[in-house]
Amino acid sequence: QVACGVGRAEAPVRHGAALPQGLDSSLQQWGVVAPGQRQALATRLRGAAEAAMAALLAAEAELSPQQRGGARAHTDLLGVDFLLACVDDALELVALSANSQRCLETCLLAEAMGRAVGEPHGDLPRLLAEALLHRAQCHLVEGKDILLIGAGGVSKSFVWEAARDYGLRVRRLCH
Repeated sequence: QVACGVGRAEAPVRHGAALPQGLDSSLQQWGVVAPGQRQALATRLRGAAEAAMAALLAAEAELSPQQRGGARAHTDLLGVDFLLACVDDALELVALSANSQRCLETCLLAEAMGRAVGEPHGDLPRLLAEALLHRAQCHLVEGKDILLIGAGGVSKSFVWEAARDYGLRVRRLCH
């Protein structure tokens, strides 16, 4: 999901103060009229966002659960803020920050505005609901003791890792 906020070069664009709009509309306002150019920039933006997210996830994978912030740390919903700048008559993407809340709010607002004018439903509300339900389920079992009887062997080791990440204390009885 991409939502854009347009602002002036001398003042920072703030999520809460800028009306979100689509990337295609923003690029047209900037004078990028050729559909191929707009599509190419959208592809570059998606690639840059995915690369930034992959780098964040790779760095996080190197950390212990405590270094990541414990069982309640949330990196299931992340957004990456980019600045689109004109450098030597070319549009360049500059990654500014990664966050979990502001981008999500802006994208939800943009999607709701789109639906109000007849745009089709997107995936963002479903993805948000899935992530929040997963968080709620993890919260319900956090810190609980679970007794597993005859629970799998080495092939199920991922279960124990996930249980640790969820903050579960697992006791196993094998017969």
